[in-house]
Amino acid sequence: MDESEEIHKQVIGFQAEIANVQTAIADFECGHNLNIAIIGEPYSGKTSLINEIERMNPDKVSRISLSSIILDRNEIQIAEESKRVFLMDDCNFLYMRRIGGFEYLEEFLKSAISNGKIFITSWNLYSWNYLDEVINVGRYFPVQIKLPKFTTDQIKECILSNYKEKEIRFEEDVEFEKEKVIEPKKYAFLIKPLEKTINIPYFTINYSLLKIRLLKRKERVEIEDIIFEKIHHVSNGNPGVAKIIWQKSLEYPVIKPSKIKDESFNIDLDYNESFVLNIILSMKSIKNDELSEIMGPDYQVDRIIYRLSKQGLVGSKEGFYFIKPEALKSIVEFQKKLRLVW
Repeated sequence: MDESEEIHKQVIGFQAEIANVQTAIADFECGHNLNIAIIGEPYSGKTSLINEIERMNPDKVSRISLSSIILDRNEIQIAEESKRVFLMDDCNFLYMRRIGGFEYLEEFLKSAISNGKIFITSWNLYSWNYLDEVINVGRYFPVQIKLPKFTTDQIKECILSNYKEKEIRFEEDVEFEKEKVIEPKKYAFLIKPLEKTINIPYFTINYSLLKIRLLKRKERVEIEDIIFEKIHHVSNGNPGVAKIIWQKSLEYPVIKPSKIKDESFNIDLDYNESFVLNIILSMKSIKNDELSEIMGPDYQVDRIIYRLSKQGLVGSKEGFYFIKPEALKSIVEFQKKLRLVW
């Protein structure tokens, strides 16, 4: 497999977005400077898109890739010899959500409109929405590209492009036929004046499974299509999450529909815990001491992280906390109910 084939795999589903960026670069060379913001939720493919833009314009671009919250302005210093097309990946690390935490972001935004370069940037969707409300960050980036959800066919193409034809075996299994379309569940509701929790029964409907069952009644549905329909449903069309679900479900070279788990997260958090979860969601990844600095000394961040981890919402690696991919869909739905994201 050569490098061009590998790059093509990474950007499946983003052809229109790449074309828009390339058009903006061409317009810039003709005298029209329109800075670009590439916006997407965690795991949606922002860095892959930035990588492709860099590959397509090797002699035109300079780049800074951020990996943690910026604490020193020298980390984002743009050298005089930098090329006129400047890539900045993960701009959500340019600020810290506290008083005085926007200094480096503001410096960068001023530079983006004053130094004669075109800036192509990527942003966490939930950071972008917050910053657009607080400081109207969108006015600095006339071209805004929001990464789309993938269709089932795009997810299938994206995943199978890593394998040879017929390398993977798609097999039916009895467990899948036993999966329920409608399941009873209970919602724990706290009555604060009485300091009592009551369980309210409700039902959940697996619409993806219902769709598959209805299709099977009408026509022959290949097991391969059933598997990718399930992956699409569980990942909510997020390509990075879909790849992780695939890897967890694959027993190489065999994959079965019952191995693709639609995990249910019964999220039970108070407001402070929900706010910490929101910060992690918005920042992609963050360290414990950074969370402590944002929350202040009155909050037990270690206890909050423990609660988030126990509910399967947050993982940790090399000192950073991050949103678990399989929990992303449930977390976003929960945060929207609290109006912490929109």
